[in-house]
Amino acid sequence: MATPNKDHHIGSPPTHFRNPWSSFQQYSGLDVLRTRFGSNRNFVPVPEDRKGLVVVQKPTWGHDHAANGPKLKATWLGHASWLIEMPSPGSEDEAQSRPGLTILLDPVFSERTSPFKWLGPKRYTPLPCAIADLPPVDVVIISHNHYDHLDYDTIMAVRAKSTHTHFVCPLGNKAWFIGSGIPADRVSELDWWNSVQVTNQDGCEVELDALGLVVDTRGAKRNQGSKLGKVGRDQISW
Repeated sequence: MATPNKDHHIGSPPTHFRNPWSSFQQYSGLDVLRTRFGSNRNFVPVPEDRKGLVVVQKPTWGHDHAANGPKLKATWLGHASWLIEMPSPGSEDEAQSRPGLTILLDPVFSERTSPFKWLGPKRYTPLPCAIADLPPVDVVIISHNHYDHLDYDTIMAVRAKSTHTHFVCPLGNKAWFIGSGIPADRVSELDWWNSVQVTNQDGCEVELDALGLVVDTRGAKRNQGSKLGKVGRDQISW
């Protein structure tokens, strides 16, 4: 098996990370300010009546959640947040007792994406549901640690809802989860090109190939910031 490329690492073991592709361009803080406040900015106007943006519907998840059969269900929860219900293994009869994996992607259920509850970007549209309304969550996948993708209050609420939820995050983020009180054995930290196989709480009763989900990480071109704490720019992967 080929050794994964580590061109995005700086140092061994890595202390920082970088985008290794020549097409990547590093932007300065001044560039960001010009983009945000410059006279040539080109923002899509937000209508005053935000009800016209997207029709928000509360998901019911259906009465057949435990019998998903061969179908994969994806429910958009706003911005980058999705709930993915994987197909149930085996026949529809078997699926009644062994549902497929339920995966939550970049969940953010707070009103603002900010270290402060009273300041920062606010939702344009209301949440379609509450965390309490979600079906049991087997896996939470975090793509990177910006506030609009990794939200402390949401993670704590998901953790409180289920004792078996497994968290998957990029390299350098595991310490944040452990520091938030999540057991280390419930967090998988992945570098680019790595994968992890996880099962739901019924996994011991079925074959891993039938119920397992392979989460594969691919390199992404982006700048990486950090959550609050002693972590500087590009010191964690994305």
